[in-house]
Amino acid sequence: MLDVHAPEHKIGGARDFIIHILTITVGLLIALGLEASVEALHNRHEREEAEATIRAELRDNRDALNKAQADIKLEEKNMVGVLDFLQARLQNKPADPSGLTLGFHEGPLQDSAWRTANSTGILRLMDYAQVQKYSLAYKEQAQFEEMETQALNQYLELDSFVVKGFDPNHVTPDDMKAAIPVVRLALARLVGMQDISHGALMAYDEALK
Repeated sequence: MLDVHAPEHKIGGARDFIIHILTITVGLLIALGLEASVEALHNRHEREEAEATIRAELRDNRDALNKAQADIKLEEKNMVGVLDFLQARLQNKPADPSGLTLGFHEGPLQDSAWRTANSTGILRLMDYAQVQKYSLAYKEQAQFEEMETQALNQYLELDSFVVKGFDPNHVTPDDMKAAIPVVRLALARLVGMQDISHGALMAYDEALK
């Protein structure tokens, strides 16, 4: 807040009046300039801090997604094996369930830095083109997480069919028939996760240039 004080002595004439007005004007301009400089420095500090946090978050997410790709490939292989097993058993063909699992690994991806910068308005202080790159990376990430959630739902549904494992003596033909569409859908979700993860990794790299 800027304060303007009354003169300490009586203004004697036009000359004193002009000097007083000029003094006030110069003082106000200096004060406004200093205030603007302080605000600019504060905004710059907030912007740099927020951007550093976002970039660190994206780097962590990129590393997590890179590691998750190996898990996704293994889950795809297992799901193909489960599908082959179920189809073989329904045709009364020999099938070995050993080595098949329904394990599902979730890769925790974070977006708290992005959401905080968005909700506090700091994004408006950043370069627009760079914000667009960040936005695309988090959009790809959200699509991956949505597909991941859908795949997990299929895994949970499959668990209800094979609570005793893949022992053919404990999985009825009716359950096998009902499980096959769920397996196929789970496999499609995993393939979708793999495809989306490639796009997300490219978006991460572009945002972190």
